[in-house]
Amino acid sequence: MIEDPVRLADRRRGLQFAALGAFLCALAVILAAAGDHLVAGEVSAARLHTYDIANRFQIFQGIGLVLAGFAIAQWGRRRSLCLAAILMFLGVVSFSGALYLLSVTGQQGWAIFAPIGGSALIFAWLTFAYGLWRLSR
Repeated sequence: MIEDPVRLADRRRGLQFAALGAFLCALAVILAAAGDHLVAGEVSAARLHTYDIANRFQIFQGIGLVLAGFAIAQWGRRRSLCLAAILMFLGVVSFSGALYLLSVTGQQGWAIFAPIGGSALIFAWLTFAYGLWRLSR
């Protein structure tokens, strides 16, 4: 049986998002180990706490991106699901990235990107919830 090309493209796109989420999780584990072995002895307790927050958010958003990818693979490229996946990725890059850089460099200028990324993450989860709710109707 030959699969519909549109359905196949939807499945591929969803699995690409899921793979990206899995990569973010793997990177979070690597950065957690680096934080424990390399960063912990070099920065203050407050900056290490900021590093840990970045890491925690990265792993949660990575899991969220895996879930969004599976939802896209299952139900197709719905606008809300794809938007949620894109916002999760961009949000975690800007939020966690800013906090990692802030904690390692001590440069306060990086902090400006955290609220932008955090807002993207909030909107991503709300959009994901909306997309799933629409599918349930």
